Amino acid sequence: MVGDFKSIAGVSDWLRVAPDRHNDWIDQRDPAFGAFLPLGTKISKSGVADDAVFGLYSNGYKTSRDAYTYNFSRDACATNAQAMVGDYRGALEVREAHPEYKVDDIIRPHSSRVRWDRELKNNLARRRKVEYSPERLWRIQYRPFVKQHCYVDYLLVSSKYQMDSVFPTSDALNRVICVPSIGSRRPFSALMVDEMPDLHFVKEACQCFPRYRYELSEQRQAGLLNADPDIERIDNIGEVALRTFRAHYGDNSITKDAIFDYVYAILHAPSYRHRFANDLAKEMPRIPLAPGFRSFAEAGARLATLHLTYETCPEYPLEAVFDQQGPPGPEHFRLGRRPMRFTDEQRGTLRVNDHLSLHEIPPEAHLYEVNGRTPLEWFIDRYRIRQDKHSGIVNDPNDWFKRPEDLITAIRRIVYVSVKTVGIVATLPGPFPNDRAAKDLLKAEARRQSEAVANSPGAQEDQDFVDAITAPWDDG
Repeated sequence: MVGDFKSIAGVSDWLRVAPDRHNDWIDQRDPAFGAFLPLGTKISKSGVADDAVFGLYSNGYKTSRDAYTYNFSRDACATNAQAMVGDYRGALEVREAHPEYKVDDIIRPHSSRVRWDRELKNNLARRRKVEYSPERLWRIQYRPFVKQHCYVDYLLVSSKYQMDSVFPTSDALNRVICVPSIGSRRPFSALMVDEMPDLHFVKEACQCFPRYRYELSEQRQAGLLNADPDIERIDNIGEVALRTFRAHYGDNSITKDAIFDYVYAILHAPSYRHRFANDLAKEMPRIPLAPGFRSFAEAGARLATLHLTYETCPEYPLEAVFDQQGPPGPEHFRLGRRPMRFTDEQRGTLRVNDHLSLHEIPPEAHLYEVNGRTPLEWFIDRYRIRQDKHSGIVNDPNDWFKRPEDLITAIRRIVYVSVKTVGIVATLPGPFPNDRAAKDLLKAEARRQSEAVANSPGAQEDQDFVDAITAPWDDG
């Protein structure tokens, strides 16, 4: 036995296995990462210090009852919200009439149109009142490049986190960089949005770094989405960060908007993601002061414009092929019960429904990924007709579009965004000395991400999704 221990110790010495200063034995972090400027810190968030790029950051909006609060159809969202409010108010009437009743007994007859969790039960126990208002029907960034209507009432959801300081109203002007939370199983990614994101915007929990924050009056904080006191919009990029950038680059014309765009480009740089993959999985991003500030800022601005305008940008010229003879009608564009799927190994053709296929999808459309999936894969995954098992609520993505043919326009735009993103990212300068060519790194990073997803704890779920979107189209 002693000999065995000596043998093990000898192997350890030979392999030089030792934890780093973070006590990481494997997937160790890069020492250079700790010297970069933090994107956000707890003490900066609390206002105690100004030691990060951003002051406020927050998780996305957490409902814990998505089937009841989200819908592609605005009318269905309103109907479901009214039913949910009705169930809660019915339980509240019983609570007020019989305070001696247990909450679990009260909610049992009032559960067909709402999902009760601890937070909602606590609100009922405190006799907090709720009223339906159509002004609370917002558009929310539900998943990457996928929006839905949502009934936003903080009393009826699990947690708003700091979203009321980021998007205090449905028309509040802001831009937010969203990244996966610490400990994400997926390769690092970043995506900018200009409407309130869901907590699971990137499937796993996300952290959101807004360009601005809003300070709300005490009256509004107490009333939660009640009508309009004065709201002040405040820069969320700190003065220390601004001075640091200006001093480092010797350029007093650098603005906070330029810093915001610079950060967005750095978070997309393949060499940054490749070198600091272990760091980005274990802590919040840090931002290097790389050579070529203006080049990064300009690229970040282009990426931001592209990602924020995916619903209105130009269309990639995919060829639409219909099976029927004669001109297509509205029914030939609508999604059916079967999900969209690719029909060839190269994923150059997408079968949309029983009548329509889109051809000539370029290979570049499959290089750009957000949290392990391409924008087109996110689109395929979310644009499916779903019915919630508990409530029976149907969520039909056809209801999102004003005209049935707008579905094809949306797909073409998603492909355009993917192709253009790959082109912009490939032109990013290397933030660090001795970087390889950006195009080679982009391909290497895409392979690394695919391998990371394949080896992640959710690998089977991902494989099931891939199998579903590549299976032969059954015409029977």
